Amino acid sequence: MASDKRQSPRQRMINLMYLVFIAMLALSFPEEILDGFDLVNDSLLENVDNTTTRNNQIYAEIEASYKMNPEKTKVWFERAQEVNQKSDSLFNYIQYLKLEIAKKSDGPEADADNLKYKENLDASPEVMIVGKQGNKLKDAIDQYRNDILSRITDENKQKIIANSLSTEPRPKSADDNRTWVQASFESMPSIAVLTYLSSLQSNIKQAEGEALNSLLKNIDFSDFRVNNVEAFVVPQSNVVMRGTSYKANIVLAAVDTTQRPRIVIDGKELPSENNGIYQIPAGATGLHSFSGYIEMTSRDGVSMRRPFTQEYTVMEPMATIAPLLMDVVYAGIDNPLSISVPGVVDRDVTARAEGGTLTKSGNNWVARPARAGQNFVVTVFSNMNGVQQTVARKEFRVRLLPDPTPFIEYKDENGNSKMFKRGALARSIILNTNGVKAAIDDGILNIPFTVIAFRTIFVDAMGNAMPEVSDGANFSARQLDQIRRMARGKYFFISGVKVKGPDGIEREIAPMEVRIN
Repeated sequence: MASDKRQSPRQRMINLMYLVFIAMLALSFPEEILDGFDLVNDSLLENVDNTTTRNNQIYAEIEASYKMNPEKTKVWFERAQEVNQKSDSLFNYIQYLKLEIAKKSDGPEADADNLKYKENLDASPEVMIVGKQGNKLKDAIDQYRNDILSRITDENKQKIIANSLSTEPRPKSADDNRTWVQASFESMPSIAVLTYLSSLQSNIKQAEGEALNSLLKNIDFSDFRVNNVEAFVVPQSNVVMRGTSYKANIVLAAVDTTQRPRIVIDGKELPSENNGIYQIPAGATGLHSFSGYIEMTSRDGVSMRRPFTQEYTVMEPMATIAPLLMDVVYAGIDNPLSISVPGVVDRDVTARAEGGTLTKSGNNWVARPARAGQNFVVTVFSNMNGVQQTVARKEFRVRLLPDPTPFIEYKDENGNSKMFKRGALARSIILNTNGVKAAIDDGILNIPFTVIAFRTIFVDAMGNAMPEVSDGANFSARQLDQIRRMARGKYFFISGVKVKGPDGIEREIAPMEVRIN
């Protein structure tokens, strides 16, 4: 009878790889990341093919039992047909959505499995949000999930399927008050959405298989003999890193529990104590394969042999280390970094730094370089199958913080805070402010500085410059008195602004010109 499996480690790895790639979307879209989605998508499609083959075998076994004993197995056969119809319907609908998104991205002749404009951010929202297909997909998944769960009695498998086909917003999206549709399809590159939809298709096939296994359990196999037995290789992953190990289960889809099959791989028999687990070191990168056969004696004493062949890919260890603000890090402040290793869960990724400190903060890391002028080096390690290895090393240039901009902060008539940096300003506003502030506020960095002192320069009617010194960061009484006596349209200058940044460095920044309005 067919093997009864929970979600495979390989499938869990693929799902984790997808989530890691989605986390990277907060960054830019370099070509290697977009190509990484192709790798994940290809693995998902391969998993769909393997799962479909397994499910078809279970369908064949149920059909064979129905032909041998229709009266006893009719109800299970009919329910299997219902599962097949509902699974195919949802699977094909998702395939239709993938093609529509591909067409919006590449044009009428698009190929959903070979996307050209992977970085397109408009195709997915246009189909799934503007075209309202996202809500239709959510309803279809919810209905399918509830139907499949009603056919499975194992609580652990119910939890796995409920999680893999969940349409609840992810925790971060829920905090942003975003729906599952918005979180999944809004502002996403086309290749990321197609990969996510492939993941849903893979999860549908997995759920279909679990439902079929539950139906198969209800059939008494003592009433008939298995007439179709095939060998299957079930790997934990078809993509492994060099330095780790490739693992796979060699199994028969239908087995006799009274005897253990004989497994031969590349001419060598697998020891019985391995319980069907085949493991070899992952050496050179590239495509590798192995083959062999499973042999078992049937009840009538006839030896039955089923051959198998399997391929897997060994890739170089890799990781992404990217600053969340820009391509450099600054001395003396906290610089957030994103560090991830495709295929490795976050808890198994560690990192250390040279030339400063590196600490974990939530899902990200915080780098604090010691000083400018020296490199800040980050080394990333991963723990895969109990083996720790170095997967990436990256050097960053360390710079001093750029000079901040001086400004006068005030509130408008609606009570909103405003920043005046140059030009004309009403006398009443100036007189009601505390003084001068300074900050880096360029849309990337948002760092306040402490103003230590400044001076104002007023020009009288004779053209004489009259400097006045501030009271720290505030206007002094003499400065305020000069401002009160100025005529409208006249200028004065705020110069010699001395500030101190979070890096502890004092500096004098550019002056600002103010015209009394």
